[in-house]
Amino acid sequence: MDRTDPKAPTSRALILLDFQHDFLANDGRLPVARHHVDPVLAAARLAVDQARDRGDLIIKVGNEFRRQDVLGNLFRRRAAVAGSPGTAWDHRINVDGALYVPKSAGSAFTNPALEAALQACGVRTVAIAGLFAKGCVYATAAAALRRGYAVELLQDAIACSSDRSRAQSLERLSGQGATLT
Repeated sequence: MDRTDPKAPTSRALILLDFQHDFLANDGRLPVARHHVDPVLAAARLAVDQARDRGDLIIKVGNEFRRQDVLGNLFRRRAAVAGSPGTAWDHRINVDGALYVPKSAGSAFTNPALEAALQACGVRTVAIAGLFAKGCVYATAAAALRRGYAVELLQDAIACSSDRSRAQSLERLSGQGATLT
């Protein structure tokens, strides 16, 4: 069985959020805290290996913000604008063969393709690793909880702009029913 095949039966999925150039590279337009990068990449690579071993569905979700979103792009320092080099997936986390779902808002569930893939595979639990605990991780996890999914937050594989903002966001999600692992 191809462990990243969205048609393969599984009850669990690993969602990798926004491991993109503009958020991880030193010259990125909106980088996470620099001391988060290496540990988060290492933890995410381990999560990918474990998900492959279990036969979990693996989904990469990337920001591709619309060029016409002038105000949002200004706020995000023009990070991850559709078609820009900043949207490129970071080469340090190999997820060849994973399903890719683009998004243009905080929650990955704004693209109906994500939930369609989860439902097609019978997924009931989503494990989330990704960038900006206070933004996209929070929005995606909260949306998953509202939809009835069990949510595991792989806290060592989640970055933010600071330790404090990461801790506060993960604590809030834990209070809403997400499990911190």
